[in-house]
Amino acid sequence: MSQQTRELKSRAVSIREIVELILASKRDVVVVAIAIVANSIALLVSPYLLGLIIDESIAKGRLDLLPQLVSLLVVTVLAQWAAMLIRTIKIEAIGQRVLRDLRHSLFEKYVKATLDFHKENQLGDLVSRVVNDTSVVNEAIVTGLLNVLGDIVSMTGSLAVMVYLSPQLTLVSLVTVPLMVFIAKRLGVRLRRTWREVRERVSRMTTVVEENISGIEVVKSFGLEENALARFDRVSREVYRFSIRASVLAGLFFPLMNVASSLSLAVVIAYGGYLCLTGMLSVGLLVAFTQYVSRLMAPINELVFVYDALQSALASLDRIFEILRSEKVEADEGLELVNVRGDIVFDHVWFEYEPGTPVLKDVTFSIKSGEIVAVVGHTGAGKTTMANLLMKFYEPTKGKITIDGVDIKSVKRSSLRRFVSYIPQETYLFPGTIVANIKVVKPDATDEEVMEVCRKLGIHKFIEKLPNGYYTDVGEIGKRLSLGEKQLIAIARAMLKDSRIVIFDEALSSVDAETENMIKSALRELLKGRTGIVIAHRLSIARDCDRILVLSDGRVVEYGTFEELMEKQGMFYDMYKSQIEESISIQ
Repeated sequence: MSQQTRELKSRAVSIREIVELILASKRDVVVVAIAIVANSIALLVSPYLLGLIIDESIAKGRLDLLPQLVSLLVVTVLAQWAAMLIRTIKIEAIGQRVLRDLRHSLFEKYVKATLDFHKENQLGDLVSRVVNDTSVVNEAIVTGLLNVLGDIVSMTGSLAVMVYLSPQLTLVSLVTVPLMVFIAKRLGVRLRRTWREVRERVSRMTTVVEENISGIEVVKSFGLEENALARFDRVSREVYRFSIRASVLAGLFFPLMNVASSLSLAVVIAYGGYLCLTGMLSVGLLVAFTQYVSRLMAPINELVFVYDALQSALASLDRIFEILRSEKVEADEGLELVNVRGDIVFDHVWFEYEPGTPVLKDVTFSIKSGEIVAVVGHTGAGKTTMANLLMKFYEPTKGKITIDGVDIKSVKRSSLRRFVSYIPQETYLFPGTIVANIKVVKPDATDEEVMEVCRKLGIHKFIEKLPNGYYTDVGEIGKRLSLGEKQLIAIARAMLKDSRIVIFDEALSSVDAETENMIKSALRELLKGRTGIVIAHRLSIARDCDRILVLSDGRVVEYGTFEELMEKQGMFYDMYKSQIEESISIQ
């Protein structure tokens, strides 16, 4: 099967699935169909009534018929308005429901996707699919097509009535349709594409602004202000250039379409006037006919616009379902862990991010319940990978990891993660207050519970000194707090969660002495009675742990107490001695 055939089949499946989403709103779809028919009938009846008023009442002096016919016309116009209102509201409701469902499905996929998935996809692109691609699909495929369906019904009805009233006038009225199609194809398509270019340039401009504001410290520290301004000016000029081009095309397109439509109407009036003068057509019929011509011509350029928009929307649809069909999702099936003690065993564990390139090689060790083990090693030794495997972010390539004798491969991820807390080096804080950020692990906790946890950890006074205490806004991704302060908040999260197993990836080398002492004290309190794995970069923290595991090139090269490893004078001894000497030389 060729690539093109596969793409066509995939697109057909995508279209079928979006249609199923539309049809899921059965009641609204039925209401829209009824409203379309009612609106079309009213549109067809009102010109006919106008013709009757002129021919049967005004022309013949039948004033007794005038109130009746005018009343019918008013009722018809009101019915048309009501049907159009209902149609618009229900189409919007269907569109927004499909938009909501698509966005929910995409976000659910993101949340449940594997770490590999997120590493392979750019954040901006994933956000764009949720915000922009879904909007394009909703506007063009859902709302656009449903509205066009109504226009097609009205056009078909108008054309049928026109042929019934006067086949000759109908042929005359269609004389400018090729011109309108030509204008729509040449200018209309270019206009929509230019507006698409404008949106893309605006998106680039937004990216430049976001990047430079997010990295403002780097911009200022390296004196890159002028470079940032130059980048912004470049994309800003592109937005200006394409916006002007779109304005010029719009200035040509819409007046030309109006001219073509008016030309058609003028031809109909001229020929229809001749038929009236020769007695072959009544004045009322001519007036009615001109109304039908307007109803026929108005949707033509809309159809061309929708056709072009549909091409863009199908590309967006492909991007959406490319994500939704991704198989890189964390399955949450298996056993439920209960009453976890915290015994951990790595049994001949191998792991590869890329086939043929092992990161962990035959790693074997055990940690007893309540024991604190420091994991040390040079950058790239595999320390964080061990934490990722224990959290089931990845599965071992070979070997197994057990908790209380249970292979975690057979355990539900959600169940496992209830009993394990992971505190990474780069702690992520959500926009909001400190108390809200601590409560993310236990939303039903009270503020007093949070404060009690912080008192136990010895960080209550530190938080109280902040501008608004526990209700201090941490800013976007916690920018208003230092790295060490964010780790203190993460430790409080873990304490509130009350997990049996804690994994702590310390970042003490990046904090001041006072914050380091607070982190060490809080960590000691957190680890009391729990099984702890401390990924130690500053080796002084390893000294306080029960045992130390030394990794080198993905292998366990040493495992023992601080005293045993120092007496052995192996790799840990050399690392510790080197770090102490480096610390003395810096002082």
